[in-house]
Amino acid sequence: MNRELTVIVPVYNGERDLQKCLDSLFAVTLPVRIMVVDDGSTDGTIAILKKANEEHAELSWFSKANEGIASARNYAVDRVETEYFTFLDADDTVEPEVYEKLLKKMKEEGSDIGFSDFLWVYEDGSTRPASDTGYTNKHELLEKMFATLWNKIYRTEWFRKTEIRFPDGLKYEDASLLYRLVLYMDHISYLPEVSVNYLQRSGSITHTFDIHINDMIRVFEGIKEYYQEKGQYEEYRDEIEYLFIRFFLGNSYLRAVRIEDKKLKEETLHRGYDFLTTHYPDYRKNPYLKKPGKKNLYFRHLSRPLYFLNAQIFPLLYKIGVMK
Repeated sequence: MNRELTVIVPVYNGERDLQKCLDSLFAVTLPVRIMVVDDGSTDGTIAILKKANEEHAELSWFSKANEGIASARNYAVDRVETEYFTFLDADDTVEPEVYEKLLKKMKEEGSDIGFSDFLWVYEDGSTRPASDTGYTNKHELLEKMFATLWNKIYRTEWFRKTEIRFPDGLKYEDASLLYRLVLYMDHISYLPEVSVNYLQRSGSITHTFDIHINDMIRVFEGIKEYYQEKGQYEEYRDEIEYLFIRFFLGNSYLRAVRIEDKKLKEETLHRGYDFLTTHYPDYRKNPYLKKPGKKNLYFRHLSRPLYFLNAQIFPLLYKIGVMK
């Protein structure tokens, strides 16, 4: 059977959700190869993989020393033998028909990368749709694209020619790679359908509110430097600045305020704000902040005192369920 798509599943101590993830892959309508990279698990992950491998020839798995998710992703991409590949996190599930539909569209349109939508799934059972399709140019991709690897399909030869790697040892490896990759996204297909159910659980990589948030500083320094090295920074300066605003006043900030250690929280908050204002002291003049929307309005008027005041208020809102 010809299998054109490899689904890469990095996993570390994933016994809680891995079987559900694999079952969703076994049910997809497109014949795929499933490549699981175990990043040094110490729980029952290996037993699940051994059993699944006995029952499903399309699944292969590798076990390596624990070096982080970026290393696991690089390890897997280097071993892809199919024309296309994608990713799926071990605690998420995929909808059965989307790979087949998106790959068909990519082949018809001669695309190098394909985007689909996804669904945020919360522990209380609530969901929220996220649209990651319909962008018209690279400026818009940098402005709006979700830094999510697993709702996208990549043509292997194209991807490898970019020579972009995940940053070993750092979190936020998805942002590091995808925002660099935008420079090469000349042929894109969009499928406005939910592909992945993205589980939001405390304790996952996304919701570990600790010192690793500071990896984001190194990641975004690297993104800016990459555009400068490629001679593209001036073309996309407003978008890069807007990325810094979104992440250091939004994503990173909302994670940092939930750090329980008071000293670590204050250190992280100061580092994030100082990093933004050092690189972009006039960020409030960014043209994207003039666009309609509550977030842009908030970013435009967020002063330093309010930044730190909200850091005391937001944890209470999380606790009572007003914020997720």
